[in-house]
Amino acid sequence: MKNIYNKCENKEVLKPGRPIDKSRDPVILNAALELIAEFGYESVTIEAIAQKAGAGKATLYRRWKSKPYLVADAMSYISPCEDNVEYSKCEDDLSKYLCELLSKYFGIGNEIRQKVMLSVATSLSRDKELAELVNLNPISKNCCNLKKAIQFSLGSDVDEDILNMITDIGPAMLFYQLIITGRIIEKSYIEKIITSVIMPLIHKHQA
Repeated sequence: MKNIYNKCENKEVLKPGRPIDKSRDPVILNAALELIAEFGYESVTIEAIAQKAGAGKATLYRRWKSKPYLVADAMSYISPCEDNVEYSKCEDDLSKYLCELLSKYFGIGNEIRQKVMLSVATSLSRDKELAELVNLNPISKNCCNLKKAIQFSLGSDVDEDILNMITDIGPAMLFYQLIITGRIIEKSYIEKIITSVIMPLIHKHQA
C-alpha cells in the first residue's frame, strides 16, 4: 500500500485528493445501520459496509477514520438531536409530552434503530473509542430535552439529585428491557413508565 505522505526536508506533505462526495453518505450510513441491526456491531466490518453500499473500502476510510466513527455518525443520522423543548406541551399535558420525547429517543416504530441501539449499547464496555464517540454523539444529548421538560414542571429550585433521578428512570428502564430482555420497546410500555412511575414522582416533588 502506498503511503499517502511524501517526505521532503523532514516535513510530511499530504497529497491532495478528490473532494469527498457527501451525496453518498446516506447510502453508506444506511448500509451500516442495516448490517448492525442484522448481525450486530462487533460482527460488522468496514469491508462489509462498503460492499453493501456499493463503495470501495478506501472511500469509507476517506470519510471515517475507523468503524466507531462511522457508526457514531450513523446513529446521529438515524436519530438527529433536536435541542429544543416545547414548554407549551409541558403545560398542556406533561405526561403525553414525556411519552413523546422517550418514544422519539428510543425509536418507537423503528425496529432497525432499536436493534442498532441494543447492539451498540452492549458493545460500549468493550470498545472504548466507540464509548467516547457515542457519549459525545448528539443521540445521547436527546435526553437533555427530557430533563429540561421535567425541570420545568418541578421548578428551578428542584434538588439536582432528585431531578437526575427522575430523568434517568425512564431511559434506564427502557435500556434494561433492550439489553437484558432483548425485547423491542412498545409505546404502551413507555406510557406505563410515565404514568405509573415518573408522573407520581414529579407530583411528589413539585414545588
